[in-house]
Amino acid sequence: MTNTIICLGDSITFGYPLGPEFSWVNHLYRRTGINLVNRGVNGDTTLDMLRRYERYVPASKVTHVHILGGANDAWMGLDMAATKRNIQEMVKLSRQQGIIPMLGLVTPLTSDPIEGGTFLPFGMEAMVSWLARYRNWLSDYAVSESIMLIDYYTPLCIPGTGQGDGQYFYDECHLNDKGYMLMAEIAERAVLKLL
Repeated sequence: MTNTIICLGDSITFGYPLGPEFSWVNHLYRRTGINLVNRGVNGDTTLDMLRRYERYVPASKVTHVHILGGANDAWMGLDMAATKRNIQEMVKLSRQQGIIPMLGLVTPLTSDPIEGGTFLPFGMEAMVSWLARYRNWLSDYAVSESIMLIDYYTPLCIPGTGQGDGQYFYDECHLNDKGYMLMAEIAERAVLKLL
């Protein structure tokens, strides 16, 4: 059976603001030729992703599902316990359906995007704190469940700061083409090892 990966996520998977042609998913396809399905939707929370999982993933006849989400949950200040349950449910469903799950570590935020874009209407402090706790949980959860976790966070940060390196960002939270290309490089190393 040919490996096919469905990439379930939010705007970072969709490729906002440039569109799916410039997404990390499409860059990864061009680099590897792996069959990839981009199911990123701008603004999606993990609950939205779970609902779409049930609608799209089983019908897509895929071998793997790449799950990358949580930034919009943080932006909306949602209950992290619910976010964790949504991730756990997607993993559970995938395993019940014989689909191998992969998790992505959510990308960082930056206060210094090189393109000067502004997206967040208020301070980032609460979001940064929420996402830091969520990433810690994701890391522990992936280890405890023996799930591949792809670290998109660290390579996009200014070393030692936990802040996104502005050269990779269009605005405070969305990447530019250089950032999406770096995500594809990171994904390539991990995915080829898994496949």
